[in-house]
Amino acid sequence: MTEVIHQGISWRDYANPSEEELRELQQRYHFHDLDIEDCLSENERPKIEEYEQYIFLVFHIPYMGKNDRIVKEEVNIFLGADFIITIHGGKIPLISTMMQEITDFQEKKLEYLQEGTGYFLYEFMRQLFDQGFPLVDAIKKRLRTVEEELFEREAETGVHRDILGVKRNIITMRSIIQPQRTLIAVLEHKNKKFISPDLGIYFDNILDAIERQWALLETAKEVSDALHETHESLLSHKTNAVVRVLTVINVLSLFPIFVTGLYGMNVHLPYAESPYAFISITLVMIAVFVWTIWYFLKKNWF
Repeated sequence: MTEVIHQGISWRDYANPSEEELRELQQRYHFHDLDIEDCLSENERPKIEEYEQYIFLVFHIPYMGKNDRIVKEEVNIFLGADFIITIHGGKIPLISTMMQEITDFQEKKLEYLQEGTGYFLYEFMRQLFDQGFPLVDAIKKRLRTVEEELFEREAETGVHRDILGVKRNIITMRSIIQPQRTLIAVLEHKNKKFISPDLGIYFDNILDAIERQWALLETAKEVSDALHETHESLLSHKTNAVVRVLTVINVLSLFPIFVTGLYGMNVHLPYAESPYAFISITLVMIAVFVWTIWYFLKKNWF
């Protein structure tokens, strides 16, 4: 746990706290049992709970995990008149940076805490949600790379895996961002004891940022769908080309197989005893082979 205090306003940050630590917080601030349970478990959707003495928020932020895969991190916030408590499962670099700035620089402490807990909540959430823009930019950059690879490497398995990887990140980002739009809109109208009406325009700014990210993701989704369809078309074309070649080979081999099989039987056949039988049969097979190729080329079948 790390803590900073300025003019009676405290910010406590807990990274992966134990149940004992959370129960101590509950006893000190009289938090509801259900809120503590939410902090101990993972919530699928963001939420806001309003009480007389505090507001409890649950929201999710996206970040880039291992293997260029976007994942989500849950952040829980208790907001009161003179305290802010943030709780999350793992270490979030931006939160650590904010805490370090407030601790080391007086001007940052004034900027974040001078205007009260409501303004701090705005600044805290703004910076967290602004992290979505670099992730969207990374998705767009990856799409451009995949587009180039698609036409260079055509229907290779690696390209298909790359396309699916980008689509997975887009789906994850959309699933994280979509519920937050409602959360921010609702937050503007919550308990004015903690969030001043003047802050409404500030939270509108966060909502605008989320809407821009959503619009960019919509475009990225359309591009990824188009790339996926193009890849499927290239794969189908490549498969048809292979089948066409195999069909030609099969047709070309039918006559030689028939003739050699016929004359390979242990029965008397016409011209079997002729000294010119071998060369005659060979010339006939070559002629049929050449004529078949010529006919396929004339029909543009090969």
